[in-house]
Amino acid sequence: MKIGVDIDNVMTDSSELIIQYAKKYFKSNDMDLIDNILHANKVDERLMAFYEKYLTKMQGDYKLKANVKEVIDSLRQKGHEIVLITARGNSQTHSYLDKLGQDIVTKEYLLKHKINFDKIIFGTRDKAKECVENHLDILVDDSTRVLGNLHGTNTKPILFVSMHNKNCQTSFVKVYNWLELEEIIDREQLTSSG
Repeated sequence: MKIGVDIDNVMTDSSELIIQYAKKYFKSNDMDLIDNILHANKVDERLMAFYEKYLTKMQGDYKLKANVKEVIDSLRQKGHEIVLITARGNSQTHSYLDKLGQDIVTKEYLLKHKINFDKIIFGTRDKAKECVENHLDILVDDSTRVLGNLHGTNTKPILFVSMHNKNCQTSFVKVYNWLELEEIIDREQLTSSG
């Protein structure tokens, strides 16, 4: 199978570090304020300045989730292809970040952590389209919006539960860690080949 995997909040614990940096930068422990700044519908100057100052450093320092490398290596040994698919470097939504070279930072991070993969797709605005074009059987993402866009495709959505989606009600298959993800992919493989 071809398995698409998001990076932020799926392979890494991105949100926790972003919040830690945001609390320092905005000099506030008010989580409502921090959440409003980080998740505003429109990027404002405060958010731009924050990301311009810290994004590259944060992306290099994100903590890798437990068992990521081992599970990816195991899946590849079982014959699965791993396609990393990320919005990092998306010039439409993150043009203010393009100059920071997210692709270089990301590749260095993956190399540092010895993460093996078959392909990486940067800057995608439409992951559903990329899933169809790349014939992905599964997409593992932390965004219910992204996974909802897979409706009508042949790509099975799997929601990786993270800090920001843990309370959302959805019918997507949910996983809470990488070992559980491997079990679900193994079962899916048995179902699709049987």
